[in-house]
Amino acid sequence: MTLNQLVLRAATVYPDGQVLDCWDSSKQRPRRSSKGGDTLALFIARELADTYDSEADDGTQIATAAKAMQTATDDLQAVAQSLSDLAVERMAA
Repeated sequence: MTLNQLVLRAATVYPDGQVLDCWDSSKQRPRRSSKGGDTLALFIARELADTYDSEADDGTQIATAAKAMQTATDDLQAVAQSLSDLAVERMAA
């Protein structure tokens, strides 16, 4: 499996395929910045590139990419929860 294939798969479910705006498929690497300013799409492209191992088999590549995205999801969820908690704390004060 190529890195381009992983990025293309991510782009099929990300709004408006913006991950592809952040990706240089000829060089198989993220662009320096996203065309539309979507930093989450740029993060996805960068994270997939950073965790990709061309020597790994397809199953390992997919599992690694999925784990990286899940870790990011968990981190974002924790931040969202903390901000929600802050709102509740402020209202109670």
